[in-house]
Amino acid sequence: MKNPPLKISNITIQPGERITVALPTPEIYTCAPIYIPIHILHGKKQGPTLLVCGAIHGDEINGVAIIQRFLKLRMLHSIRGTLIVIPTMNIYGMITMSRNLPDRRDLEGSFPGSKTGSFASRLANLLTEEIFQHITHCIDLHTGEPHIAKFPQIITSTENLESKQLAYHFKAPVILNTQDSKGLLWLLHKEPTSIPTIIYETGEALRLDFRGIHLGVRGIVRVMKNIGMLTSSIKGAKIPSSILIDSETWVRAPSSGLCEVFHKLGTFVKKGTRLAKIFDPFGTEQREEVFSPVDGIVIARNHLPIINEGEPIVQIAEIREPAAEKVQTWTSDIQEEKGDVFFE
Repeated sequence: MKNPPLKISNITIQPGERITVALPTPEIYTCAPIYIPIHILHGKKQGPTLLVCGAIHGDEINGVAIIQRFLKLRMLHSIRGTLIVIPTMNIYGMITMSRNLPDRRDLEGSFPGSKTGSFASRLANLLTEEIFQHITHCIDLHTGEPHIAKFPQIITSTENLESKQLAYHFKAPVILNTQDSKGLLWLLHKEPTSIPTIIYETGEALRLDFRGIHLGVRGIVRVMKNIGMLTSSIKGAKIPSSILIDSETWVRAPSSGLCEVFHKLGTFVKKGTRLAKIFDPFGTEQREEVFSPVDGIVIARNHLPIINEGEPIVQIAEIREPAAEKVQTWTSDIQEEKGDVFFE
């Protein structure tokens, strides 16, 4: 069946068109106009409408890099349905290389927003009305916070069965369940108009994580293939299925000082394994060792060499050793992509 025309920001997109729309945003005090570029690929045939968005926090650059590579794929010329791609949701934060908006609020926590609310609330409302009303599925691309690197992972509400299926189709090494009651994920899962949504998170703010970028491109294609938007398949070694994590924990610093972390992301550690050493920063012999409270794999770690008491050191997803071997097999299969030659 032929796709009907699509209207976004007073622009009508006809079936078969591929255009970029500049969505005007709330003004800042300089009166300089700021726009959010939105790429729209409106297929000739009817199908799902997938939103892929990045940089809802302005310092989360990996999502922008994923989208940049993803949009170059030749297979996107023959999609079924509609693809809406927003590389940078928080254009203000990217300009200043910060997470938040000019009013110091977090866009992620401002949805669905309102027309007469704060600056963040007005931007959230604009995106909700112009974009979210059209979509049937969503992939939200994120990165770890400054100095906190994340192992590639999917976050979603596994109580939503369609979102859970998207998470498994994406094939990140681990899936984390969340019950957040705010933010974009909460908004799109909210009844009665629940939209299957997953968050893909990898790497560290303001740093490119090429392994995670590579996986992100392939993951989006897998999702599109499995919801009927693409017929192409992916070449290469078979990637193990994701592992659903029931529980995870942050290990925090028991004291302040210079912190040496011993394990890389994706490493399996047993309960009692030494994770880090903390040294007195003033040159004395005083030191403290930090041990893992559980069996699991390291899915986040703090890269700051000096930390304060109570700050996070590593995050561990609780899994048993056989499952960890599966994750490490997955890790060894990842190669940096070169163009789109791994697709057929």
